[in-house]
Amino acid sequence: MKRASAIRVLLYSLGTLLLLTLAAGGYFWFSVQRTMHEMYEPLPSVKWENPNFEGEEESLSPTSLSQKESSSENERREEKEEKPLSPVVPVSVTDERPSEPVVISVADVERLRNPKLSDKEPFTLLLLGVDERPWDRGRSDTMILLTVQPRSGKAVALSIPRDTRVRMPNSGKYDKINHAYAFGGTPLSVEAVERLFGVPVAYYMKTNMEGLVNIVDTVGGVEVDNPRAFDYEGRSFPQGVQHLDGEAALAYSRMRKTDPQGDFGRTQRQRQIVTDAIDRVADVGTLSKLPKLLSHLSEFVRTNLTAGNMANLVMDYRPAIQHVDTLYLQGQGKMIDGIYYYMVTAEERRRIQSAILKCLDAE
Repeated sequence: MKRASAIRVLLYSLGTLLLLTLAAGGYFWFSVQRTMHEMYEPLPSVKWENPNFEGEEESLSPTSLSQKESSSENERREEKEEKPLSPVVPVSVTDERPSEPVVISVADVERLRNPKLSDKEPFTLLLLGVDERPWDRGRSDTMILLTVQPRSGKAVALSIPRDTRVRMPNSGKYDKINHAYAFGGTPLSVEAVERLFGVPVAYYMKTNMEGLVNIVDTVGGVEVDNPRAFDYEGRSFPQGVQHLDGEAALAYSRMRKTDPQGDFGRTQRQRQIVTDAIDRVADVGTLSKLPKLLSHLSEFVRTNLTAGNMANLVMDYRPAIQHVDTLYLQGQGKMIDGIYYYMVTAEERRRIQSAILKCLDAE
């Protein structure tokens, strides 16, 4: 009798535990679905135009009158003081330069803009880090074009300097690529990147840099390996491995004035923060912080990836990617009308286009 009673108690306890687990799982799934719904912002449909790198005529006036007004005199003085005029050629690049631009077929454009992640098709994703405040849309502080090919287990990351001079799709005038976000938000930023490299972009993920503070603090901070010591915004960052809270991580990610590699060096530091933060989010110990983390994500992150897309990336793509290669955009600094630009030649744009399309198997 006692044994039967003990068994009933055990079964009751297990049943109760199962119900609690299911309830927690239901709450978790509901929270994730709600967060993804709040994060989701689709891109408008835009007609594709094959690039004509050589055919684009440079204008001596980089901006239209209305766009010039957006650049303050303080920004002009700051750029004159900060920016060198010497060529920027970060590390060695061994890719062969193609001699002709690639013309992408209508079928390939459709496939690359609307990949079937359930079938493990390759895709491109634009990562945007923006300084956005309630009273100001701001500009894109960080732009990284990520190309993922699960069949080969490779991914390629291209950091786009914020000062890169590009012809704006909405006006036909030349301006810095990070101004695209100020003039047209995420849609214009995506279109400007497509125009710059002649590569269709399927997805984007935008993060408000101010929200980085809350996200990093929620996961318990991040660990980075600083290649060179520097001071910024009243903080000292020594060379070597160190643990940063949210505010320190934001400052660490923003410095570029005293970095010999400028935007490239800053992008490497930003990638350290994002990589470690993602690893900490995936850690089992972070599960208890998930509700708070989801709240921050819904407030500060926007993307056109659906919940189903996210599930495909976690289950199928992440295990398939063995390493991430880095592409470097070579160019030269130049002052035009008192404003610094990072100038990229047509030949370099063709080289980048070819490398990305090769990864996507679209050539």
